[in-house]
Amino acid sequence: MRATEKALMARGMDSVSAAKLAQDGWTLNKLKLASEAELKALGLVEGFIKALLKEQRPPIPIDNLMKVLFDNRFQCCVCRDPKQSIIVHHIDEWAHSRSHNIKNLAVLCLQHHDKAHTRSTLSQNLDAATLRGLKAGWESEVKKRDAESIYAAMRLEYSNWNYINELRVFEIANKLKIDFSSVKYFFNASAAGVIDSDGMPIPVNNDELFYMYQGAAVLQRYHYIANVFNEVVKRIPIVNVSDFLDKGVLGFALVPGEFIFVQGKHIFSPIENRHKYQGRGQICEGVRRANEVEVRFVFDRWEATSSSAQSQWLTGTRDQGSLVHVKDLSREEGRLVIRGTVLGIGSNFGDLKTREYAQSWLEWMPTRQEDDDIDDDWLDDE
Repeated sequence: MRATEKALMARGMDSVSAAKLAQDGWTLNKLKLASEAELKALGLVEGFIKALLKEQRPPIPIDNLMKVLFDNRFQCCVCRDPKQSIIVHHIDEWAHSRSHNIKNLAVLCLQHHDKAHTRSTLSQNLDAATLRGLKAGWESEVKKRDAESIYAAMRLEYSNWNYINELRVFEIANKLKIDFSSVKYFFNASAAGVIDSDGMPIPVNNDELFYMYQGAAVLQRYHYIANVFNEVVKRIPIVNVSDFLDKGVLGFALVPGEFIFVQGKHIFSPIENRHKYQGRGQICEGVRRANEVEVRFVFDRWEATSSSAQSQWLTGTRDQGSLVHVKDLSREEGRLVIRGTVLGIGSNFGDLKTREYAQSWLEWMPTRQEDDDIDDDWLDDE
C-alpha cells in the first residue's frame, strides 16, 4: 500500500479512489497544489476538496489507520463484502470527539458510511453503539476464522508437524489450564512412559540420537504432543499473515506478544554447529521472506519429529507453515523484520495463503514477490 493511498484514506477518502489517484501518479502534495477546478475534474467531492485545501482536521495517524484496516481485514464491518470500496469512519464524529483513537475508528463501505451519517425511522440506524458492536463482532470473527482455518488444516489427512517446540507449547498449555488427561493419546503416551503423571513430556537426553523422535514409543509421543499442540491452537488468538506480507501493513498492525501463522517458502539454515547432525544443539534459523518482510526464528533441528523432517523438510528452501510467537519488530535496511519464538513448523496444511476475507486487500497489493524488493514508498513523507 503506497504512502499516497494511506495519506488520502487518513483524510477520509475511500480505498478505491485513493488507489486510483496513487496509480495515476498523484501525491498528497500534488493534490494540495492543484486548483479547485482540477480537483473537481478528478472527481473529488466538494467536502474532501475543502478539507484537503484547508487541512482543518489533522489526518488519522498512519499507525492507527493501518491497525484498524488490518484488524478488519480491509472490509466493512457491517456487510463484510470484500468487493466494496472502504472508508475509515469516526464512530463519534470528529467535530465532537476530536479523537483518532483506534477505538473511535470503524471500517465501512461507502453505502454504510452514508447510512452512518443518516438517521432513518424505517431501518436500524448505524449509531455509535451499533457500530461499536458490529466492529467488535467482525474483528472477533476475523481472529476466529484464522484459528479455525489453521486448526482445520492441521486435521487434513496428510498434514504433519515437522517440528514442535515442546517446552514452549507446554508452557502455554499450562497457562491455558488444559487438562492433559483429556487430550487424545494421553493414556497411550502414559503407558509408553514418554510422559509423567502430570502429562508433561519426559525429556530425551540421548546425544547419540540423530533427532529426538527416534527409538521406541516415538509414535505415542508424537501423537500426544501434536494433540496438545492442537488444543493450544484452538484456544489462542492467531493472526494468519500469509496473505498480508507487506511491510506497510504489518509494520503497524502487529505488536509483540501476538501469535502469527505464516505459510510459504521458508529458508532453513544452520547457524551454530553447522556440521552437528546428532544430539541437542543443531541450532538453525528459519526465515520466511516476501515483499520486504522477514519472519525470523531460531530452533533446534534435533527436535525434528522424523528423520525426513530433520534431513529434508527443515533444510534448505521448503514450502512450510510456521506458527510464531512474536517477540520483536524492527526496520532493518528497508525491510520489516519480525522475530519470534517458533512453536511449530509443518507441511501439507492445504493453501492457507488465500482466504475469502483477504481478497479485497490482495487486489490492492502489487504482484506478490517471494524475495524481490517492492518499492511501496513505505517511509516516504508526503
